Amino acid sequence: MRLISCAVLILTLTSATSQDNKQPPKKDAPGKVLYTIPLVARPGEKQKLVLRGKNLDTAKDVKVSGADGAKVKFIAARKAGVPNNYPAERIGDSEVEIELELPKDAKPGEVKLLATSPSGETEPFTLLLRDGFTVVVEKEENAGFDTAQLVTVPCAIEGTIKGERDVDVFRFEGKKGDRIELDLQAARHGSPVDAILTLYDAEHVILAAADDTDNSPDPRLKLELTRDGMYYLSVIDAHDLGGANFGYRLVVKVGK
Repeated sequence: MRLISCAVLILTLTSATSQDNKQPPKKDAPGKVLYTIPLVARPGEKQKLVLRGKNLDTAKDVKVSGADGAKVKFIAARKAGVPNNYPAERIGDSEVEIELELPKDAKPGEVKLLATSPSGETEPFTLLLRDGFTVVVEKEENAGFDTAQLVTVPCAIEGTIKGERDVDVFRFEGKKGDRIELDLQAARHGSPVDAILTLYDAEHVILAAADDTDNSPDPRLKLELTRDGMYYLSVIDAHDLGGANFGYRLVVKVGK
C-alpha cells in the first residue's frame, strides 16, 4: 500500500513540476524597418518602395504619417536573403514592398512609415525625401577618373554601391575660392553603406578624405578650392561590400 502511495505521490509531483516548467508561447517581436530601397523617396510621384528590415515577413499593412493626402498600397511581405559574411543586423532579413504616392509638398523629416503585423507595429521610420537640390542619378560605368560622371554643383547625387569593391567617381568644375561642402547621407538613414569619401584635384592628387564624421559612419567634408579646374569625388564602402540595397545620397554644396 505504501509503495502505491509513493508512486502516486511521485507521479503527482512530476506532473506538477512539468506544468511549472511550461512557459507561455513566446510572442514574435514586432518587426523593425532599417531602410528603404531606393533610399530616397520622391514627393509628387508614385513609386515602388521596398522596406527592408527585421521580422517584416509577417507584415499585413503599412501606414504613412506626416503627409496629408499620401497614399500607400501594400503589395507583399517576404523573407530576404543575406549574403555570406555580410552583417545581418545592417542588411535585414525580410522586406515589405509597397506603392507610395506622396504629395508634392511633403516635407523632409516629417514623413514616417510603420508596418503592422500580428505581432504589433514597428517603430515609425522617417523617410529620406528629395528636397530643393538638383537631383543627379548615378550612372555606370563611373569606376575611375577616365569614366567619372560629370555633375554640376550644387546638386544631390543619388547613387548605389552596386557590388563588392564598387567605386563611384564624379567630376565637377570648381573655381578658386569656392567653399565646397560634401555631405554623404546613408547610415543615418539606415543604409548598410559605410562610406569613405575622397576629393581629388585635376592631377588626381588627394585633397581631403573622410570616413566617419561626428560619431556617424557618414562622411562629411568642407574645403576651400585653391584654383580653377576639374575636381573628382569618389565614394566607396569601407568594407568593400555592396549590392542593390547599398544606397546613398551625396549632397554637394558650393559657396564663396
